[in-house]
Amino acid sequence: MSSQIIKALYNRNYRIFFGGQGLSIIGTWMQNIALSWLIYRLTDSAFMLGLVAFMGQIPNFVLAPFAGVWIDRLGKRGVLIGTQAFSLLQASLLTWLTLTNRIEIDHILALSLLLGCINAVDVPARNAISVEMMDNQEERQNAIALNSVTYNLARLVGPAMGGILIPLVGEGYCFLLNAASYFVSILSLLALRLKANTVVQQHNDMLLQFKEGYAYTFKQLPLRNILLLLGIISVTAMPYTVLLPVFVTQNLGGNAGTLGFLLAVSGCGSFLAALFIASRSEFQGLEKLLVVAAVIIGISLISFILPGNLWLSAILMFLLGIGFLIQVVGSNTLLQCMVDDSMRGRVMSFYTMIVMGVGPIGSLLAGSLASQIGVVYTLVLGGVCSLAGAWYFARHLSAFRIQACPIYVQSGSLASREECRF
Repeated sequence: MSSQIIKALYNRNYRIFFGGQGLSIIGTWMQNIALSWLIYRLTDSAFMLGLVAFMGQIPNFVLAPFAGVWIDRLGKRGVLIGTQAFSLLQASLLTWLTLTNRIEIDHILALSLLLGCINAVDVPARNAISVEMMDNQEERQNAIALNSVTYNLARLVGPAMGGILIPLVGEGYCFLLNAASYFVSILSLLALRLKANTVVQQHNDMLLQFKEGYAYTFKQLPLRNILLLLGIISVTAMPYTVLLPVFVTQNLGGNAGTLGFLLAVSGCGSFLAALFIASRSEFQGLEKLLVVAAVIIGISLISFILPGNLWLSAILMFLLGIGFLIQVVGSNTLLQCMVDDSMRGRVMSFYTMIVMGVGPIGSLLAGSLASQIGVVYTLVLGGVCSLAGAWYFARHLSAFRIQACPIYVQSGSLASREECRF
């Protein structure tokens, strides 16, 4: 079991990529916590915290669908080296402005928007390259899960390091360490030994290539339904994190420590779910887990209507961590197993748009709705929508499996149709 969990790490390229990516993500989370602290110190405004977060995420909705065309045209490693170089520049500017006491909220807004634009290209390129460097399908599936393990560990380690360093050395040096992590990430990308890109572009019309990627993604029922279910959950259920501080205060009578505890419990659930996905050797059957995950999310959110209790809330947060992780990583795995290499960047850009781009829109909708009907009923509505999405996906599960089979064969994930399990 343990060897299966780390199967992808036996691949030299992935070990190097895994190390560089891990340091970079830890640095990013450390910068995020330091930036939040700096914003609040400068403005004493919760609204500015939300606005900066919105500026950093909304580019994923606008740019990510087009980023896939650039990724497929220019090559994944070249694109990643470019995005990491720009991220290094962004973190360096943030460091310099902070350490010289020139930093203002306008600078932070502009630099957050810049980083959001960079990430709109960086995230789908990372998803694509980590799979293409694998030698077989089991390694590919394991690499996707290990990427999630890395992300969730960094989500715990990065803020913890930031919390220790901010009172000792200040926010500026946290930004400096993040800049250093990007430098290490660039070196790791340069050290990769990748096969030459043999994809032949039939034409140079970027708009036509975008339309081809859109048609490839959304005209095939399996890909379309995966993204549809993920989109429903991203808009209606994932914004629960935005409402959690209000729920903790109003329904649990808690404070920042209570919020941190619940988020940590959710992170533990996500981490265990990531290990479970990493231990799987089969990608077939994940479509059923997507339904199960959506049901877990729906029931957990609806259960917040029960009388406020810290330990019940902790159990629900743990289940939400499991549900969201399986939904996001399971969707990623199935898409990666279906997609042709020539379309991988474009398909993963739509995935990135849905996972990261619609979140800000959902958060704004959730916040507006919560002010009208209350936090609890907003959470319940998100749960109902998740259950509706699970019902729709399950209803088309037979058609999904039948139509997915030739796609698996065409992409090379299965050798023949005889290997398909309906």
